[in-house]
Amino acid sequence: HIDRDPDFLYSPSSEITDITVAPVLNIALMCSLGGPGTSGQASALDLTSNRFICSHPVARGNVWSACWLGNTTPPRLVIGASREAYVQTLGETNRTLQTLYTNKSDVMCVRAFARGDTVLTGTRNSALICHDLRSSVPSFTLEHQSSVGDVTVLRNDMGVVVTALNGQVVQWDVRTLRHVIAYEGHTNDYARVKMKVDEKEHLLFIPGNDLFTRIWCLSTGVLLNALPPPHPDAIIANHNVPAVEVGLNWAGHYPGFAIAASGLLHWYAF
Repeated sequence: HIDRDPDFLYSPSSEITDITVAPVLNIALMCSLGGPGTSGQASALDLTSNRFICSHPVARGNVWSACWLGNTTPPRLVIGASREAYVQTLGETNRTLQTLYTNKSDVMCVRAFARGDTVLTGTRNSALICHDLRSSVPSFTLEHQSSVGDVTVLRNDMGVVVTALNGQVVQWDVRTLRHVIAYEGHTNDYARVKMKVDEKEHLLFIPGNDLFTRIWCLSTGVLLNALPPPHPDAIIANHNVPAVEVGLNWAGHYPGFAIAASGLLHWYAF
């Protein structure tokens, strides 16, 4: 149970929709919805000095997701918002470098390839769109059964794993534009849930809205385990879908994963 005072506290004016960290910069991007009279924004927080850097507000609507665009100097970010996505330079909050075509659909998730010139946007209208930032038109579009909730780019930049809000989970080969693996058994009807892949890319972890966290073999799609919620009564009462984090170096050298729900953090060793 974590109950100590935080080192740093930043409170946005509306619900947080996504957080992503740039490991080299040690800067976090925190996305938030808009509220009455305000639009959504992506806020940058320096995790080394525990200070607020800046906010990137959008002209209208919500901000659902953001990602860093490679290791560029100065740092650039992609913001997934209502009806479109934007490429901006960190700190230049009033200047958009590029607007990405999303067929006027809300952008629920964004991810960049390691090479830094290619971005994926997952949209509410069930499309995963690939953008080569050197071109003004999308490279390709992959259709899904419902709204795209999350996408993970694998290390080789040749495969991506996509979750849809109806429970569909598939791995695509972006060279052939075919889905090569289906991960069966995930339960979802409505929630944007975050998947996690371990650093060696052996395992895929996804919490479901039935509150079970499922683990698949990433390379075969075989379902290996379905972990029940650690404290079912407390979690069900709050309708909280658990969050999962995976790592090889917990406390410096312990490999495992953590499930967080209802103010509790439960750690499992590999």
